[in-house]
Amino acid sequence: MLTLPTTRAAAGMKLALPVVHPDKPGSVRLKPGCELDSAALVRRNELGVRRIAIEYPPTAFLLRYARADLLNAQSEVAQAVAGEMDKMSTGLHTDFDLQVYVEGVRGLIQKLVDDPAAALFMHDIVDARKPLASHAFNVGFLSLLIGLKLDGYLVANRARITHRRAMNTEALGLGALLHDIGMTRLPAAVVARFEQTRDDTDPAWRAHVTLGFDLVKGRIPATASAAVLHHHQRLDGSGFPERTRGFGPPSALRGEEIHTFARIIAVADVFDRLRNPPGNTDDLGNLRTGPVPTVRALRDTLIQVRAGKLDPVVFKALLAVVPAFAPGTIVTLNDDRRCVVTGWDPTQPCSPMVSVLPASLDEAIADPSHIGKLHEESLGQPIDLTERRDLRIMTADGHNVRSDLFEPQREFEFDLRVPHPGQIGEAWQSILESTIAAGGRVG
Repeated sequence: MLTLPTTRAAAGMKLALPVVHPDKPGSVRLKPGCELDSAALVRRNELGVRRIAIEYPPTAFLLRYARADLLNAQSEVAQAVAGEMDKMSTGLHTDFDLQVYVEGVRGLIQKLVDDPAAALFMHDIVDARKPLASHAFNVGFLSLLIGLKLDGYLVANRARITHRRAMNTEALGLGALLHDIGMTRLPAAVVARFEQTRDDTDPAWRAHVTLGFDLVKGRIPATASAAVLHHHQRLDGSGFPERTRGFGPPSALRGEEIHTFARIIAVADVFDRLRNPPGNTDDLGNLRTGPVPTVRALRDTLIQVRAGKLDPVVFKALLAVVPAFAPGTIVTLNDDRRCVVTGWDPTQPCSPMVSVLPASLDEAIADPSHIGKLHEESLGQPIDLTERRDLRIMTADGHNVRSDLFEPQREFEFDLRVPHPGQIGEAWQSILESTIAAGGRVG
């Protein structure tokens, strides 16, 4: 399996994973093994996806990270959410179907628990021309992935309830899928303005958190509705909404005042917004550009973590479920060798395991007349970039990423098994030590 932007697809390539229908939940538009033809390429914008996975036998083992059954399950939930968002946006008095969200979260959790190797965020599932629905699903899926990695952290931060209840991520998933439901109650002009400017100081746009809370309170668990209200809070107190505090002036929540679910959703929300910068579509909804490289969005999220705004433990979990360079990504090293990513270490996210691609593969991707060469040559030598500090990635999918690479500033900064220093990490350290002593797992 090699993953490519849809714009680089060529006739003769065979799909390694299905392309799901952008408007029909659970329906497959192109099946695995399907050979792309000129007609499919003409309609590539109608596919509604930004990346495809193509067959390359030497990397077939990478399919374990992107199972077709999980992709289909994601598609069903994503399109159901998109349908609900569309319905809600058409009229102020239209209500959302809670059961759609409940069943979707439960189905995703079951799939992720059954197949943890495929529990990664690889690319968008929802048609990218529906930014509100795409963002809602991405944040929901990411939050579930992070929550499943942070079961011990959830226990540490929810000490007043039983371990079993603390580790239940269903409420987290509900809050995450519904986190922006209040956007459907904003005037269309306010939403459009935000999508173009991303000005999060706009009072009209900020109202979406209270509008969303009013829609969900009493209908979903209190922790989930609180996450809808507080997913824009920041650890340093610079978020919103503010609340009245005794005789003092109103102020935002800060630090551990913010529920763990809201802190998880905040990281997922920031990351996904950074992946999809403003002005991505024209007035007709057609894509101008694809998402920025994942490594860049992670780097920019890390800037906010290091600035004390986002939970550093949650960010560690994000690195564990969102590879900076996903398996199957084609990259170029600083010695000009073209490679495919075959593995990664979340503690060194910008130094994955790669294997050298044969020179003829470049010809096959660049020139459809050479497409047969995709199946002729095997991979070259594997390289572990964590051990080759003289080598680094320069481009990924044709994007120059040399300035996007980041490294830990201190030992264990990205290691989920090691607590983060400071107040946020104190409870985590206690539960971590007890879990290890009992022979349990962490993350």
